Amino acid sequence: ARAAGAAVFGYLEERLAGAEDLRANGAGEHAVRRFHQASAAMWRAERRADAVGSAVIGGTGVAFAAGTALMAVLSGTLSAGTAVLLLQYTLMVRTPFERLIDQLRQYQAALAGLRRVGDLLAERPALPVPAAPRPLPAGPLALELDGVGFAYDDAYDDEPVLKDVTIRLAPGETLGLVGRTGSGKTTLARLVTRLYDPVAGAVCVGGVDLRDADPASVRRRIAVVTQDVQLFDATVRDNLTLFRPVAGDERLRAVLAEVGLPAWDLDAPLGRVSAGQAQLLAFARALLADPGLVVLDEPSSRLDPATERRIERSTDRLLAGRTGVLIAHRLASLDRVGHVAVVAGGRIVEHGRRQDLAGDPGSRFARMLAEARR
Repeated sequence: ARAAGAAVFGYLEERLAGAEDLRANGAGEHAVRRFHQASAAMWRAERRADAVGSAVIGGTGVAFAAGTALMAVLSGTLSAGTAVLLLQYTLMVRTPFERLIDQLRQYQAALAGLRRVGDLLAERPALPVPAAPRPLPAGPLALELDGVGFAYDDAYDDEPVLKDVTIRLAPGETLGLVGRTGSGKTTLARLVTRLYDPVAGAVCVGGVDLRDADPASVRRRIAVVTQDVQLFDATVRDNLTLFRPVAGDERLRAVLAEVGLPAWDLDAPLGRVSAGQAQLLAFARALLADPGLVVLDEPSSRLDPATERRIERSTDRLLAGRTGVLIAHRLASLDRVGHVAVVAGGRIVEHGRRQDLAGDPGSRFARMLAEARR
């Protein structure tokens, strides 16, 4: 019953978060039908649980009713006072016994919840924590992928997502990743930020294999700006600092002003913001962290031209003096990178300086630029 209830609440949370898309695309009827199915499963589970508990209470009631009837039968051989006394004793035993059974039902429900909490706490990170973690160095961070291979399941030999990827990026250099959807660009970014570990090869940042790096140092020295920015029902300060203690409001205001949000009150609720403002807030988060390596997943691909120019200025500020990896869906955003890697089928099929590749008519990158201009 506890598991079925959790499934219902999880379904509700997911569908409420996507209520606008469901309504706009006419999927409300399907969502309601699935909710009815999940609710029916919870009702059946609770009915079975109540049946077990009611059977215990019912059996207890029958037993005490039989005892009371027996007292009535025996009352012919007992005095009236003795019969009343025995009946009173029976009632005195029955009341706490029924209360104990009711407490037992609540205990079983609590035990089921505790077991689910225990299962959650027993989960272990898929990424092992190194025995002797090494911090990432200060300043711009070098990036090296050496023969990296990856698969999202155990079938690496059959369908690997990445195969033998080798990239070297010096401190302060910028790299643009281009390729068709599904080629492996986002997976590379996840490996660089150590959201996953490679199944072959190594990912090194600042000369440190990320499998040996201090996780706190990785989160502090590597920043990510994606298209989908997570906002919280909290103040501007909390959304900017992600609830971490940061000394000095002047620093926070300076970061907001640097990305073009100078009028925001740090202690005011964030409220509803536009997509462009959310992206600018994501840049402010990254600037506040002052990382040595920045991963940008085309943050300006869904914005209007005016907001896009503000994002581009923020991108230039964020990449200044830092190593950068830019996942590009629009080739025009690669004007600021020094190197380009073309990803296809999970492999780096072309890698070099952007100007050299763009000037070579036979390169894949030059052909992609020509197609984009059409």
